Amino acid sequence: MPLLQTRELDAHTLLGVWLLDESPEALRSLLPAHFIPDKSLEQTHPRRQREWLASRALAYQLLRRFTDAPLPLLRDTTGKPLFAGAPFQLSITHSPQLAAVILSEKYDVGIDLELVSPKALRVADKFLTDKEKTFTSDNEQQTCLYWSAKETLYKMYSRKRLIFKENLLVEPAQSPENNLLQGHVITDNFSKLYQIHHEVLHNHVLTYSVDR
Repeated sequence: MPLLQTRELDAHTLLGVWLLDESPEALRSLLPAHFIPDKSLEQTHPRRQREWLASRALAYQLLRRFTDAPLPLLRDTTGKPLFAGAPFQLSITHSPQLAAVILSEKYDVGIDLELVSPKALRVADKFLTDKEKTFTSDNEQQTCLYWSAKETLYKMYSRKRLIFKENLLVEPAQSPENNLLQGHVITDNFSKLYQIHHEVLHNHVLTYSVDR
């Protein structure tokens, strides 16, 4: 599995991106002996198996930068991945070509990958407000970016039951950096702003957030 990058976002947080080109069997060999895949994995398409296995292998690769403890990689009741019995915060995303993981020993994190494609434009009315459409301007890559940013916000909130068009709002950040967006999660009893970093890799939009 070729490593595209491993990045230290701060003293407590790592981000990794891999390019997928192995078979499911090769990816299984990269996982630690104590890791037990989901039982449903065998019933999924080999392409999906590759994505799932690659993202978990990458998660363990990053974990080794912090600890060698044999931690189980599970999901909580909302489906959020976690290393059981440890304080790490983890977020995972994958596509047929790429897998990306963000791991922190201190902060809540979220990450998402979206292939740049016309699909986002076709469904834009379902997830973009009229104001957000003025920022994306019917541009394919910008629309995918805002979609990905909302997926990252969804993972940051982690309690689900959100409507992308109503509860997750995105706009350009008031910052000299041109790779930042501002995200806002709003519900009846919750309101919080997040900084969302973004970049383009291998025709994918990558977005991520670290709640410092």
